[in-house]
Amino acid sequence: MPDTADVLRKLVGQDVTTSETGRPKLDLGKLPKPRWPKKLSPERTVVLDITPAENGEQWPTPRFEILIANLDSIGIAALQVGDPGCERLGRANDYFVKDAPDQRAALIGEALLWIGMDTSWRLAAAALDKPQVVIAHSRSAVQPCFEDTFIVDAGKHAPESKVLGPISVTSVAEAVIKALKSIGVNTKS
Repeated sequence: MPDTADVLRKLVGQDVTTSETGRPKLDLGKLPKPRWPKKLSPERTVVLDITPAENGEQWPTPRFEILIANLDSIGIAALQVGDPGCERLGRANDYFVKDAPDQRAALIGEALLWIGMDTSWRLAAAALDKPQVVIAHSRSAVQPCFEDTFIVDAGKHAPESKVLGPISVTSVAEAVIKALKSIGVNTKS
């Protein structure tokens, strides 16, 4: 497994420190001020990252769209980030896929939490002290994990659909609610 600090240095282009517990740390103050959408409040916005995992695994776009509807129902906005080839989520409140990596990290650092596949970007969220909801086929593959890493894996779920795969929107939404509650966000609409 590659060194987490090295992965983050290459990803964001910033020095990475390590806490006493071994958690990587990025300094949000050294990142550029993000171009935060005026219509969104960071205190009520999560980042959805639909970038596929390095192994090509991805959660279907229709599931992300339904998750956004669930978030809307509790007053939480969704800001989409991703790689330039990622499909646009029609229900996302805003969309950033062509930003430089440090700008993308700054957006993650301003939001409540990060939701996506097991990519290097979840490590950036962790290094910015943001909870991460990681959608993965296998819990054991998500390493390293931190106290605020919420993993939703296929191991505990019966397949809902051969087309959409085994990880349900309900399972991810429940993990999002747990993550939001862990940081004191009111999830009652």
